This record gives sequence, structure tokens and C-alpha cells, in this order.
Amino acid sequence: MTRTITTLRPAETVAFDHETLAELCETYGEEAEVFIATVLGEIEAHLTKADDEVKLGEHDGLARTCRNLVILAKSIGMRTLDTCANSVLACLASDDQSALSACTARLTRLGHPESFRAWTVGSPSGSVA
Repeated sequence: MTRTITTLRPAETVAFDHETLAELCETYGEEAEVFIATVLGEIEAHLTKADDEVKLGEHDGLARTCRNLVILAKSIGMRTLDTCANSVLACLASDDQSALSACTARLTRLGHPESFRAWTVGSPSGSVA
């Protein structure tokens, strides 16, 4: 008998907060796009680093990287990434290996290029538009 285990890779919408983006536009004016692009580049580098740290089991480094991801994500209103990185930090703090596996898998998925197509801007009420 052959047994096959299917790996689920759910698609996920990466939501941005509309109010935060509006504040950035008001603060930075024409330079808002440059600022956001710069932060997104830093996020991409941190997501790559986090993926490496997950594979190597470097929990201390992963915690530092996730703290940086939280700061960067909050700065541009990237709610989904903020929540995910905070979840990884909570798993590390509680030493919950099962939950850590699930949360780091989600973090890795959010860092894959195909997830970028699912980025949306949320409405001020917090729902996704």
C-alpha cells in the first residue's frame, strides 16, 4: 500500500493598513513611494534571513530577525507580516515547537514572490478591500 501525504500551501492575502499608507503619503509626499520601496527591500532581506535561520534552527537569530520584521512591517502598515512575525516570537518565547513549525512555515510563505501578487490595502475599518 502506498501512502501519500499532501503538503498544503494555502494562499494568503497580505494586507496593508490604509490609514498607515495614507499617513506615509501625507508625511513623505512624493517620496512616499521611495520610502515604502526601501522598507519593502529591507523586509525582503529579513524574510530571506529568517528562512535561513529557520532551516538552521538558529532561534536566537530568528527572534532578532522577527523583531526587526515587526518594526519594519508596522512602519508601512503591513498587518499580515506584523501578526505573523509576532506569532513566531510568541512561539519562541513559549518554546512551542509544533506551533513554531506552523508559524515559521507561514512566515516563509509570506516571503515567497508568489505571495506578493496577493497584497491588498485594507480599508480604515481594518477589513480588506
